[in-house]
Amino acid sequence: MNTILNVKNLRKNYEKFLLNDLTFQIFEKEIVGFLGPNGSGKTTTLKLLINSIPADGGEIFFLGEKIKKSHIEFRRYIGYMPETGTPYEFLTAKEYLEFMMDVYKVKKNDKKIDELLSIFDLKDVKKRIKNFSKGMKQKLLFISAIIHDPKLLILDEPFNSVDPQTVYLMKKILIGLKDEKTSIIFSSHILEIVEKLSDRIILLNNGTKVYEGEINKIKKEESVEELFNRLSSSNDADENLKKVIEIIKE
Repeated sequence: MNTILNVKNLRKNYEKFLLNDLTFQIFEKEIVGFLGPNGSGKTTTLKLLINSIPADGGEIFFLGEKIKKSHIEFRRYIGYMPETGTPYEFLTAKEYLEFMMDVYKVKKNDKKIDELLSIFDLKDVKKRIKNFSKGMKQKLLFISAIIHDPKLLILDEPFNSVDPQTVYLMKKILIGLKDEKTSIIFSSHILEIVEKLSDRIILLNNGTKVYEGEINKIKKEESVEELFNRLSSSNDADENLKKVIEIIKE
């Protein structure tokens, strides 16, 4: 199995946070769910993977080549959807996608853009992004991440604020891209989606990898939700439930 991304002993220090010696690989034609509680280091890791923030240690190899601090050319082969990114709001959706195709050095194709916008119900070419809902912006960011047919797709909470029909479409698209040899890593708090969509999961807690494994093997013993709660210090949920009920009943 071909290795697309190889992460070795990745570190990042903040004032009260340490991403600690994170090591994992992403292989060709697989979808990896990237899990962890809030503040566990998921978004930090995904930003490190595209070299948008500097690491404090470790190495990242993309398609066998080590990524250095000054490298940006490799991003042409990666699609990235940030958790809280907001497109240039003074543009229309079509103008934004044209801009992104320039960034990725892909030949502009009006038919391609128009068809994608129509499929995602964003075809109002006169409407500025500043007037989009959160869900509409998410859909546009998703399109911009896949429009250049990347070798690696990195998605940070892609399903947030998106309607169920579009979530279904996005999931089908990700499976289709995987079948066409795109490798995908995505973070999500929607554990049902992670369980159904992923081939493997990586679970972080407090900046440390606490689990990595195949979905099929996990499901023989427990659900992803049960695994997540067991390994992310959430196993006091039952006790907290009792306390909440007692407090509101006082």
